[in-house]
Amino acid sequence: MANTAALLGNLLNTNADINYYTQQSIYWNAKYEANSAKLNEQVKYEEKWESAFDSAIDNTKELKAGGVTVAEGNNNEMLADAYAHAKVKQYDEELSLELADLDIEYDTMKSMYDTLLEEMRAQQESEKTATSTAAQDTGLLQS
Repeated sequence: MANTAALLGNLLNTNADINYYTQQSIYWNAKYEANSAKLNEQVKYEEKWESAFDSAIDNTKELKAGGVTVAEGNNNEMLADAYAHAKVKQYDEELSLELADLDIEYDTMKSMYDTLLEEMRAQQESEKTATSTAAQDTGLLQS
């Protein structure tokens, strides 16, 4: 009987751990998804920025954006950078790098809790079987 009580206690602890890990998994999944949306937006802006920069470097006509004018045939990188920033104001390189770092962190946390959940569910099944067997052996459960 004491064995059954100990096994049941372990099973209840495992169930509590599964509930906690499920909450953490949901939390980190939500953070990961929200960050991914922001990161994808910045990646699109970065592509537009790079396109604007390249067009200013290789320009064959005068280009204007936000008060910045790039003369035909002028391939000055500083001017191309200013043109690209004027054309794609939404792109923020520092924010993009920060979001990329957070993407790695959130993905790591999400993966860790998903893995822990898998392990705990396998442990739960094993503990259920052991608890059921111990309870039947004591006569507490009748088949």
